[in-house]
Amino acid sequence: MIKSMTGYGRGESVDKGYRVVAEINSVNRKQLEFAMSLPREFDALEGKLRSYLSGFLSRGRIQVRVQLSDLEGNDCAEPRINQQLAETSIKSLQSLASKMGTRTEVNLELLTRIPGVLKIDPKIPDAESIWSTLKSAVEQAMKGLISMRETEGKHLHKDLTERIKSMRESLAQIQTKASELPAKHRQLLMDRLKHAGLDQIDLTDERILKELVLFADKSDITEEITRLESHFEHFNSLCEKQQQVGRSLDFLAQEMFREINTIGSKASNHEIAHIVVTLKTELEKFREQVQNLE
Repeated sequence: MIKSMTGYGRGESVDKGYRVVAEINSVNRKQLEFAMSLPREFDALEGKLRSYLSGFLSRGRIQVRVQLSDLEGNDCAEPRINQQLAETSIKSLQSLASKMGTRTEVNLELLTRIPGVLKIDPKIPDAESIWSTLKSAVEQAMKGLISMRETEGKHLHKDLTERIKSMRESLAQIQTKASELPAKHRQLLMDRLKHAGLDQIDLTDERILKELVLFADKSDITEEITRLESHFEHFNSLCEKQQQVGRSLDFLAQEMFREINTIGSKASNHEIAHIVVTLKTELEKFREQVQNLE
C-alpha cells in the first residue's frame, strides 16, 4: 500500500508506577531523519528507540516527543532539603537580625527561596527496566501514525492515477497529430525547395533521398510516444508491487519529463507544442504529489 510521509500518532502506557506518553509526528524529507525530545531518564534509550522506529519507516522527518510522569500525573521528581544549608542560613539570618537590633522570624517560605536549600531531584527509573513501558506507548503511537499515512497515501494514489489518466489523454492527442506530421513535413520541404527555385530537383537522387530520410527521422516522435506510454504502465506496476514507491516514482517522473521535452523539441508543430505544455503542467503536479510519498 502506498503511504504518505505525513502523519501523527499518540500512545500511552502505564507500568511500574510510571505513565509514559509518546507522540510521533512525521513530515516530508528525502531521507529518514529523527528529532527526539525525551526526558533525560530516557537518554540511554535514544539509540535503541531510533533503531526500533527505523524498522517501520524509511523516509521523512520523524519528530518524537516522550513524557514521563507518575501515576498521579506529577512529574517524576522528588524534593530534597539541604538541611545543613538550611540550618546555616537560619543562624546567619538570626545573627544578622541581632546585630541590627531587629527581630526576625525565619519561616519555611523564606528558607525555600534561598538557593540550594530546596532541590528537586528527578526520580530516575532504570532505563532498561522501563523500556517495555516506553515501547508499548511508542507502538500505539506508531499504529496511529501509520494508519494516518496509509489513509493519506490512498488519497495521493487516487490523485496520481488521475494525473496519469490525464497525461494519457494528452498523449493520445499527440499521437493523432504525429501521424499527420510526415506528410506535412514533406510538403513543407517541397515548398522550401520551390521557394529556392529547386522544385525541379530529381527526387530519385540518392543524396536528396538521404536528406529527406534524415529530415523525417529528426521529426519522428514515435519512439518517445512509445516510451512515455511504457512509463505510464510502469507507474501502475510500481504501485501494485511496492510499498515504498516515493523514490521510484520520483525517478519515473524525471524520465517522463525527458520524453515529453524531446517530443516538444522534435515535433516542430504548434498544435503538439500546445499539448506538450499541458503535459508538462500535469507532470509538474504529479511530481509535487510524489514528493509526499514514502
